[in-house]
Amino acid sequence: MKLWRVWMTWFVVGCTFLSATCPALAAGQQQAPVTLKIAISNDTYPYMYLDKQDQPGGLVVDWWRTLAKAQHLDIEFQAVDWANIMELLDSGQVDIIGGMAVTAERQQKYLMGGVVSDVHSNVFLHRDLVQVNTLEQLTPHIIGVVKNSGNIAAINSKQPGLTLKTFENTSAMFDAALAGQIKAFVTMDRLTPRYPEFERLNQLYPVFKKLPLHKLELTYGLRKSDVQLASKLAQWATQLPADLTDKLQRRWLSGASTDDSLLLSLSVGNQPLMGVSPSGQPQGLLVDLWTLWSEKTATPIAIVPDISSAGIKSLSQGRVDIHMGYPLQPSSGTDLQSAYQVYNFSSSFYYPKNMPVASLADVKLPVGIFASAGYYQQLRKDFPNLELQRVNTLDEMLFAVERRQIAGFFGSDLVMQHRLLLTQSDTYKALDYPRFNSPLYALVREGNTMLANKIAQGFAALTQDQLETIEKRWINQSDFAYFAKFRQQVPLTTAEKDWLSQHPQLKVGVLADWAPMEFIDEDGQFSGVTQDVLHKLNQRLGTNFVAVPFQQWDDLEQAFSAGQLDVVANMSDLPERRQYAAFSFNFWPLQWTLISHNSTAEISQLQQLQGKKIAVMKEYQIVKYFEVNFPTIALLHVESLDEGIKALQRGEADFVVDTVVSSGRALRQTENRNLRMHLPTDMPTYPSLFAVRKDWPELLRIMDKGLKTLTEADRSEILDRWFTVEIRQGVDEGKVADLILQIVGIGVFLLALVFFWNMSLRREIGLRRDMEQKMRFMATHDDLTKLANRNLLEERLTQALHQHARHHEKLALLFLDLDGFKEVNDRFGHHVGDELLIKVADVLNHCVRKSDTVARFGGDEFVILLTAMLDRDDAAIVAEKILLHLSTPLQLSACSAQVGASIGIALYPDNGIDSQQMMKAADSLMYQAKQQGKGCYRFSQGATTGL
Repeated sequence: MKLWRVWMTWFVVGCTFLSATCPALAAGQQQAPVTLKIAISNDTYPYMYLDKQDQPGGLVVDWWRTLAKAQHLDIEFQAVDWANIMELLDSGQVDIIGGMAVTAERQQKYLMGGVVSDVHSNVFLHRDLVQVNTLEQLTPHIIGVVKNSGNIAAINSKQPGLTLKTFENTSAMFDAALAGQIKAFVTMDRLTPRYPEFERLNQLYPVFKKLPLHKLELTYGLRKSDVQLASKLAQWATQLPADLTDKLQRRWLSGASTDDSLLLSLSVGNQPLMGVSPSGQPQGLLVDLWTLWSEKTATPIAIVPDISSAGIKSLSQGRVDIHMGYPLQPSSGTDLQSAYQVYNFSSSFYYPKNMPVASLADVKLPVGIFASAGYYQQLRKDFPNLELQRVNTLDEMLFAVERRQIAGFFGSDLVMQHRLLLTQSDTYKALDYPRFNSPLYALVREGNTMLANKIAQGFAALTQDQLETIEKRWINQSDFAYFAKFRQQVPLTTAEKDWLSQHPQLKVGVLADWAPMEFIDEDGQFSGVTQDVLHKLNQRLGTNFVAVPFQQWDDLEQAFSAGQLDVVANMSDLPERRQYAAFSFNFWPLQWTLISHNSTAEISQLQQLQGKKIAVMKEYQIVKYFEVNFPTIALLHVESLDEGIKALQRGEADFVVDTVVSSGRALRQTENRNLRMHLPTDMPTYPSLFAVRKDWPELLRIMDKGLKTLTEADRSEILDRWFTVEIRQGVDEGKVADLILQIVGIGVFLLALVFFWNMSLRREIGLRRDMEQKMRFMATHDDLTKLANRNLLEERLTQALHQHARHHEKLALLFLDLDGFKEVNDRFGHHVGDELLIKVADVLNHCVRKSDTVARFGGDEFVILLTAMLDRDDAAIVAEKILLHLSTPLQLSACSAQVGASIGIALYPDNGIDSQQMMKAADSLMYQAKQQGKGCYRFSQGATTGL
């Protein structure tokens, strides 16, 4: 009996437990299917689509894969046309619609999850719709839209009454656009590259010709009955990384090639400053500036074209990192900050020439002004009765003028002159007053100080020659040039001018006996290379740098560290000095050189100095270079170059080290006629730096601005002056009389002496001539490849154009960019990259005639000038020959490298009649060749040809 009661008790307990747990088990089975089946669209790029291998891809797909991996789920994607996607969920064939926009209708029918990403839908316009800038102007046109998409409700809400044509999927809509059935269509941020006719579609409907329509919230949807599964998915979504959406948007919406690429927003329609080519490629002065900045800082960039307002919004939202040039400096309280002023232009009031306008007082209609204009408040203050109407684009401005909605508009003189020149129009005139300066700033998000500093430092490192070269490429009228004016007067900010007014005199520490760099001349005045540089800085900056000479370097450095000096010229950047000094950029790299007796054999490599003794000034930075790299070389520390030469003459040293400038002047001394100069190929350069008080960063920024303006012409002028200095020698009359008696007494001996003297003099002249030839070669050729540099290329191209114009001959300019060089350089190091560039230079020289010119343009870019051509096929043959030779792997010390090339070919006179037009055309064609798949060449007309 007792045993039966025990069994009954356990039975009741067991049933109670099962009754409590069975619903939970059932619920658990409902919320976690064995495999989640997710429906996606097969062509909604870049959110969800099938790639060329029919594999799912896109932002939504990556989001689901990340969630599945984190929760150890099995998922299966089913890709269909968007028009059929909801039928899959309704019929129970899938568990989830992976990505769908939130609408009121869908919220009533389905369970909607959290926001996966923001989706920006746009109306893409045919490039022929030049005057269409608003949805209202699309009224006469048919607009394509995908059936059952959220874009239908969005466009009807924004602009009711438009004519819409629905399509089953995006591809069908694109087909209709190419067939001319529609001139506009609604889709997401970008066109899908998987579309077979993508290149043609992208040219007809470029990304910058789009009207922002609506921002949609992209989420996922489930059946109303799947409450438990929806709850579980929401819980799992909260466990995903907080920055997942930002990373996915960066990858899929930006076009960045690598995760570490910086994304730059470009404001379209502002040629020649920034815009896009007919094929959609970014181009313009600012694009070239940022490309050079990218090379200088070794930072990859990707450029995202958009209208100004959309670009600023993308920067605020974090979808891009930088706006490359915006005219409004953000005020405090915004979420953006300026990093660097990259350019400056003037803006004037433009109006139809048939309208009688002598001043703004004559204007009765509203006046257009760009929404981004920084002079808005100033214009309102100066002309309070003027009605201003803000507009986003130049096309909108011109359209409003034609409709008599505005009398005229304020616009960039540079952009307007370019537009009028392209359209060959003279329908607009500009008032001389008022005219506003419009600085362009690189913008970053507020608080991103590290990126702002990187931008500023990178641009500060660009030389004046580089800036002017880019400017001349895009701007022909000197009145509109900005960088070219730096040579006369460097534009300083108000804060910088105020700082200089508070510091009317700036003391510069220099040496009193370091000719020709720094020395006191026979009139007791400070003179030399440093003084010439300071003079130019005073002229261009409005500063008052005053030299304070010291006899000993140690005394000078001690005075500087104690705060008695503001600046020191030619001070090496050493770690211990950074406690009290900040350093300018290397504004003038000078070559180190060796001095020895004439009888010393030629020194071509520093390795030949092993076991030798070298006299060198102890504070020179090259001392540490020798100690680290050549420890077997004995160093004799001296106080000056003169002391080092005396040690050489006495046999206490085998060589003396100093700069080419100082050494060249010393060798002109009569007593040093038995000495010569050596320029080993691996001899390092000497960085010319100014050290500035660490507590005066304002002065460092001002000096860097001034030092950037020192051009090659300035350096040549200074060098020529100090290389031709004549040293005056005193004459002892008694010795002259004795010498005359000796000449009379031993004439025969004198004749022999003169003979041998002439022989020695000829040898000296020959050595100096060789040295001058070497220096001229260094000035016109690339140090690494020994090819012509940009200066020599520009000179030869200009001469060739004049000659070919006179004789009605053809010439070609090949702009070549290596494909695959970066991978070799990054993997094996810069020394292997340099080796590869030398090999490529040999290949290029082999492929051309001796009368042609091969130049290294910069980085991994080369330019080839082909003269006296009979036909364009001559250029094609050379290009094919280059591609053929590069198809064979190049044997390097560390690897066997396979590189290719993308080549743009500009022809004279078809593509230009001056050097700038030719360079610009060849550069643009090179980018087109690269876009076409690399390893090919491209003319301005005809198909791309490649191996």
